[in-house]
Amino acid sequence: MNPRLGICLLLACAGASLLFAGCHSTVTPTSSPIPVPSASGPDTLYVQSNGQVRIYQHAANLNGVIAPAAVLPASDASNPDVVYSPQYNVLWYPSAYPAQVPGRTYNTPIKIWTNPIGQNNMNPTYSVPYTNGQGTATYDPNHDLLYVANVNGPTIQVYANAHAMNSTSTPAANITLVINDPLNPGTPRPAEMLYDPVNDRLFVTDQGSVCAEFDNFGSTAAGAVSSGSNPTLTASREIGGLYQPWGIAYSAANDVLFLGERSPTEVAVIHNASTLSGIVAHTQTITGFSSVQGLTYDGVRDLLFIYDPIVIWVVPAPEVAKGPVNNILNRRQLVDATVELTGFGITVDTTH
Repeated sequence: MNPRLGICLLLACAGASLLFAGCHSTVTPTSSPIPVPSASGPDTLYVQSNGQVRIYQHAANLNGVIAPAAVLPASDASNPDVVYSPQYNVLWYPSAYPAQVPGRTYNTPIKIWTNPIGQNNMNPTYSVPYTNGQGTATYDPNHDLLYVANVNGPTIQVYANAHAMNSTSTPAANITLVINDPLNPGTPRPAEMLYDPVNDRLFVTDQGSVCAEFDNFGSTAAGAVSSGSNPTLTASREIGGLYQPWGIAYSAANDVLFLGERSPTEVAVIHNASTLSGIVAHTQTITGFSSVQGLTYDGVRDLLFIYDPIVIWVVPAPEVAKGPVNNILNRRQLVDATVELTGFGITVDTTH
């Protein structure tokens, strides 16, 4: 996700010691609500920032200034996704191409930690060679596949036996995604991807005006790996009328899709997402952000984490949330105690 490269420069106008002041206009001091966790149990938040992955435990109960339990050095200037498998306790970091417009070939390795919470200040366990990555990836736990997007086209790479990837791993198949977007002529490349393991569906945004849905995607990808084929798939449905959609989160239990939009800066809350096709009316949005980046959803506690550098907003019951985020009941803000959070990738683990 190459546009993410410049966010550190754009948002670094305030020193870490300022915390709730500086360039981020939405973090002026306000009374903070008391956290109201909706369930008990472990939860860990992984946040990409400043060439690192910062790990925060007990995220559902955090509020205000927070300190990481571990920091993973990615030594990378881009702002990619962070992708995590609770089943295997593996973290993938798909480095991003350093420019908006593809040019020469760049090395964008996929970095992997095989025990992230136990690898504080340790380099990746493996670095998988990869070039011209978009910085976008998503994991399919049903088939143990990792899907990785490219900056220079709509074809994504499929890694099999993903939890056991190492420095010699190569893609087992590739799949070309066909998205039709009137604001993004040609065949757009994925800007962000999210796999829904409950319904075997892939959501893909394209930085134009569309979020595409690909049904039975994991099964199709597993078939391609098995047969050695490289299929071309046309989107099953397309949600259109979006404003440069980027970050994606999804509640399968409520069939609600959360999309971060860049202009205007907001989170669109889309109901009946699995069957919706066509233009959305934007009847429900969460607003009041400086820059919506990555999103992640905690389905155990019904919490939406919204990465709005330099803060992370925690929104309870996001399927009914609406209006300025600062006015949402029991919303919270998380700010790192020592660094400004100026990245994109974010994911939550409700198992460890």
